[in-house]
Amino acid sequence: MAARAAAEPRTQPRISLAAFLQDAALVLVSTLFFWANLREALDGHLRNIPFAFEQGLLVFMFLSRRRAIATSSRPMDWVVAIGGWTALLLRPHDGDSLPQLVGTGIQVAGLCLVIVGFSYLGRSFGVVAANRGLKVNGPYRIVRHPIYFAHFVTMSGYIVGNPTPWNIAVFAVTAVFQVLRIRAEERILSDTANYAEYRQRVRWRLLPGIW
Repeated sequence: MAARAAAEPRTQPRISLAAFLQDAALVLVSTLFFWANLREALDGHLRNIPFAFEQGLLVFMFLSRRRAIATSSRPMDWVVAIGGWTALLLRPHDGDSLPQLVGTGIQVAGLCLVIVGFSYLGRSFGVVAANRGLKVNGPYRIVRHPIYFAHFVTMSGYIVGNPTPWNIAVFAVTAVFQVLRIRAEERILSDTANYAEYRQRVRWRLLPGIW
């Protein structure tokens, strides 16, 4: 009986309803975001393409994420996770050419940092605070959350090129949610082996010398 049970294939756990709804909502909101920026690109305005590409990369990495070892079940952590996608509410806006040029340059720099970060993170990217393994190499030797830092750089470039009250408000809200996400992730990762030693070795979460 025991040998027969051992030979039976292991049943894979089903995707939770909350995770499915989160993925579906993300696809819907991101579709609206990409459509708004695609229309601008079709009109010949390419200034926001780096930020749109970054968001597409984030969405792809999230939807193809590796299954977590442990995921937070706290309702507030799920609210914070959804709030982290508020950057998709940013909208293009016509303005002066110089700020748009500077903003595009900042977006390109942030996009490059995101790509570097993902080359070390791989499919361990997620939104809800979870344990998908500890990363300590590459940019993770400098700050503990390099992709968050890169995202702030890219998003800042978008704001410089599209400085509307709406976009500035979205940026502020997104920043609050991202900080809360960082704190939630670190709470989960505190159960990972060697995380205490890693925190002592890499002191800064986001900005060296500041936080």
